Amino acid sequence: MSSTAQIAPEHAAPNVQLPGVGHPIDWDAMPVDDVYGLIRELYQHLAEREPETPTDGVLQRSVQLQDTLRFATALQNRYTVLIKDAFNSTSLRSTLDLPEGKTPFRDPKDLLAKTHDIRANEASARIRLADAVMPVRATDPERSDDAVVGETLLPMLAAFQGRMNPSKLSSALSMIDEVDKNAVAAGKDDQYRQKLRKLVDKDLAEKIEHTTCEEFSRYVGQRKNELLASTDPADQNFRQEHTDAMHDVRRIGPVRGNKNAIEYRVTLDAEGDEATQTLLAALTNPRGKGDDEAFERRSAGQRRMHALRDVIKFALANLDKTGFRGASGAHTQMTVITDYATLLEGIRNDLADALPEVPQRRRDRLLALLAELNSSAADIKHGSDSKPSEPSQPLEPPEPTGKALPAPKVRDVDRLLDDENLDRLQSRISRGIFTSFIPPDVILRMRCDVGISPVTMTGRRQVLSIGRQQRQFPDTLRRAIIGRDRGCAVPGCHWAAALCEMHHVQSWSEHGETSIENGVTLCTHHHQAIHAGQLRITRVDGEFRFVLHPLIDPTQQPRKNFFFQT
Repeated sequence: MSSTAQIAPEHAAPNVQLPGVGHPIDWDAMPVDDVYGLIRELYQHLAEREPETPTDGVLQRSVQLQDTLRFATALQNRYTVLIKDAFNSTSLRSTLDLPEGKTPFRDPKDLLAKTHDIRANEASARIRLADAVMPVRATDPERSDDAVVGETLLPMLAAFQGRMNPSKLSSALSMIDEVDKNAVAAGKDDQYRQKLRKLVDKDLAEKIEHTTCEEFSRYVGQRKNELLASTDPADQNFRQEHTDAMHDVRRIGPVRGNKNAIEYRVTLDAEGDEATQTLLAALTNPRGKGDDEAFERRSAGQRRMHALRDVIKFALANLDKTGFRGASGAHTQMTVITDYATLLEGIRNDLADALPEVPQRRRDRLLALLAELNSSAADIKHGSDSKPSEPSQPLEPPEPTGKALPAPKVRDVDRLLDDENLDRLQSRISRGIFTSFIPPDVILRMRCDVGISPVTMTGRRQVLSIGRQQRQFPDTLRRAIIGRDRGCAVPGCHWAAALCEMHHVQSWSEHGETSIENGVTLCTHHHQAIHAGQLRITRVDGEFRFVLHPLIDPTQQPRKNFFFQT
């Protein structure tokens, strides 16, 4: 990829005479690939010559490496803005080996994350920082009309790129962005915002070089709070735009690492506050009729949490009856996933509660007979010429075969030392689509919840294929496919199932069936990418695998998405 950017004479690489080389090296004449190859070899050489035990100067050498890597961030910022401009300009996409139309990448952030093997939020932060510290380019289709090509948004802070820890510049930029958004919400004009940005740029630049990362972060936070408060109206009569900017719902995360105690931060408007307080007041009456003593001992905060949770679950179960956007039953079903051992344990406990007078040995035999009865019926499969079986015909119990229930999975390897292999070793699966952990006892209780449908992969009560009778995936198949995929099945994609679509792997127009074996969950972007030929799907060992674009995977090996499988 070529660039017309000029390098200042004082930064140009001179003809360097290296030890052992009989002539100066003309860096400008050396291909870029060779330069990077030489840099990698030099790093490898430094790694090989560093002894395995501490020697004099090891601290200085480590600092030198850190400074060298930090210096490269300025070049990385230049690459970032050039890649962004090329992706956003269809006429320049050929420089990225991408078509002008649909590409395998959603946007520059997705392109940067997938090709550089970094997290999406890191790619986003890199683009924001590069835009702020690199000069405005004529090739940037997103530049504002008043932006002057060659000028830098934050010139004083930009002078420190390559010299300071990048996290300092990132924290400074985040603070400036938030202050600027608040100024817009407060109704400040462009001239005010430019002057404020220039003033903050100068203020932070004076502190960034003479503070540690922790000190600078603390200073930035204090300055941000002061600046946000300074734009508030003295009479507290906020503009509507200013008020709207404050509304937010944010998931903070587990409280002190407890996966069953998740903190949220919510900022409501006045209408939402009144509705919430009315609802919570009605549902948190500590003297509800029929409440037992343990229920009565809940704190006020616990009652409010339980009430809000139950209202959300009720709304989710009935959302298809509303006119809300995206409120189709196919996309608002709550899916919980558990493993065989947890489910079997719950059923055994239910049988023990229902039949306490029956010995455990006989209860296990009854459970085995029930499982055998269920598995003896073939899965219903409606083909183009087949008819569904009559539900009125009762299924006769099978003759006992004497087969025992499969041994449950365990997560303690000590219990497997006498087994022949580790096939039974498996950590408990007890989760939802968005929530990585739901206590097993809660999962088992949710089996009876009217707002939650269990995903059954086999059994005569679930229709796993409807052949050619219907193109759209019905709820029974959709739930089964979601339970398997949990989200977009393309490697590297993190879109949850609620935001995804069902795709016929073998196209409906090419006589593909509507079935689990021919269905896969894809987000809208990757669904379009498949049809545009930017992504290929295949099956390996019974699982769907994807061959990604060569920019992401030069080896072109079929890959699977592990994000939702952990």
